[in-house]
Amino acid sequence: MFSCRAFMQVFFGATCTVLIAPHAKANLLTNGSFELGTLVNDGNQTMTFSAGPTNITGWAAAGRQVSWIDTGNPFFLTAQDGNRFLDLTAYITGAPFGGVTQNVATTVGEQYDLSFYLGSYTQRWGGPPVSISASAAATSQSFTVSTTSTASTWTPFSMLFTATSATTAITLTGLAGIEYIGLDNVSVDPAGASVPEPKSYVLMVAGLGLLGMAGHRRIRQ
Repeated sequence: MFSCRAFMQVFFGATCTVLIAPHAKANLLTNGSFELGTLVNDGNQTMTFSAGPTNITGWAAAGRQVSWIDTGNPFFLTAQDGNRFLDLTAYITGAPFGGVTQNVATTVGEQYDLSFYLGSYTQRWGGPPVSISASAAATSQSFTVSTTSTASTWTPFSMLFTATSATTAITLTGLAGIEYIGLDNVSVDPAGASVPEPKSYVLMVAGLGLLGMAGHRRIRQ
């Protein structure tokens, strides 16, 4: 006979598996929120780079210039995640703008999700529009904030791309703005990485089936 205790062990064991089985997203990028590295303060809690290697762990600068900004800056700007973020205009007004790039390991033919936050403060630093161009593998797309902001504001965007090689360059470059194009909290994840494993549903169904069996036996008795 199927005991009540045995049923509880099997059913709740399966139920717990359903709760913990979903994968947590794991960012393939290094230092996606620009928190790591040695920032040499220029007096404005800021450090500016031309194209090439940077002090920002994992990242290289692209385009004209990019500024790395810390909390306590005099620009009335705040990070979306942590204390540090980027300004793709640096200290120069108008285009052309700067950007950042990083190579990540990918699997050919697999789809990935590139996500990031675009920063704007149009009332003080110009715009709208404020735009960023994102590129990865054979995919390129522009992302724009077209509304006026009266404070430091962050808007999330994302783009799917399919890897064409074992290494993919992730590049984000300023596209439109006046004196501030913010970038923070960049992530690259396998598409659908947060979807629960199929076995979770199988275990849940099995648990519900055992519940029905136990109820049926009790009625017969």
